[in-house]
Amino acid sequence: MKIAVLGTGFGKEHAKIFRREKVVDEIIVWGRKPEKLKEVETELGVKTTMNLDDILNDSDIALVDVCLPTKVHAEYAIKALRAGKHVFVEMPLADTTENGQKILETAKECNRRVFVDLFLQFEYPYQLLKQMKEENRYGECIDFYIRRQTPHWWGNLDLDNIALSLMHHDIDYVLQLLGKPDSIRVAGRNVRPECSAVTALMSFKNATATIHADSSLVDTCPFSVGFEATFEKAFIRYFEDGYQDGRTETKLEIFTDEKLEEVKLVQQNCYELVCHDVVESILENKPSRLDIEHALLTLKTIVQMNGMMCGGQ
Repeated sequence: MKIAVLGTGFGKEHAKIFRREKVVDEIIVWGRKPEKLKEVETELGVKTTMNLDDILNDSDIALVDVCLPTKVHAEYAIKALRAGKHVFVEMPLADTTENGQKILETAKECNRRVFVDLFLQFEYPYQLLKQMKEENRYGECIDFYIRRQTPHWWGNLDLDNIALSLMHHDIDYVLQLLGKPDSIRVAGRNVRPECSAVTALMSFKNATATIHADSSLVDTCPFSVGFEATFEKAFIRYFEDGYQDGRTETKLEIFTDEKLEEVKLVQQNCYELVCHDVVESILENKPSRLDIEHALLTLKTIVQMNGMMCGGQ
C-alpha cells in the first residue's frame, strides 16, 4: 500500500508509524515549508513534495492522511476523496457539522472510506472497559464518570474551545460505550483567560454519564485523566497522571463484593493500533471503530453542547 501524509507536524509522527506497517510499501509527505520537508526526508527516508497534484494524480496512492489545521480538513479530505483515495483525518473531523456532513456525502458519492483519529478507544483501560460491558461481565453499566484535567499547557481552552479540543475523545468514548443520549445538560464557566471548567450530564435509557473537563489547574498539577464506571455487580476506577518531568502514575481497579482487584495495565501504543486498524480495514474491507459516521455524531454532540454553554440553555 502507498500512503500520502499531508502535514509535517502530527503528519511526521503518523508517517513514522505507517513506516512500521509491513504492508505499507511507500510513503510520501506533502507540506508547504521546504525546511520541514527536508527534515522529514532526512529523518524518515521518505519522499516529500510541495505539489498536491503529485498526490492527487498518483493512482497508486490508496490512503491520504490529513494532518492539517481543523479549518481545512474538509477542503483537503474532499479533494482526496474525489481523486479516488480513502482518507484518514486527524481529530476533530471538521470545524463545523456542515463540513463534516460534506465529507461524509463526498465519501459516499466516491465510494471511498473516511476514518477519524479518535484513538482513546484503543487505549487499553478504555478498551477493556468497553469489552467488559459488551460481555455483560458485571451486569448493566448504570453510571459512568469520565474526566480530563490539565494546567494551562495546551493553548486556548476557554468555553468556546474546550469541548472540541479537550473533551472530544471523552465525549466520543461515552457515545461509543452507551450510545446516543436521550438528553444532555451542560454547565461551565471561564475560570480565567483561556481556561475553563465544564461538566456535561448525559441521560440514557438505563444509564447516566458525566463528562468533566478543567483546563485551569495550577502548573504543578499533572495532566490527569480517568473514569469511574458503576455496574450492577462491580465498580471500576481508572486514572493516569502525567507530570511535566516525565513521571506517570496510573492505576486500574475493579471492586466487587468478593474482592478488590488491581488490573495489570498492558502497555500498548494506541497510535500504532489506530494506524494499523485503518490499513487493515481498507485492505480487508472490514468495519472500523474509526469510521466517519460515529465521528460525525460526536462532532454534532459537541456543537450541541457548545450551543448550550454559549446560549445559556
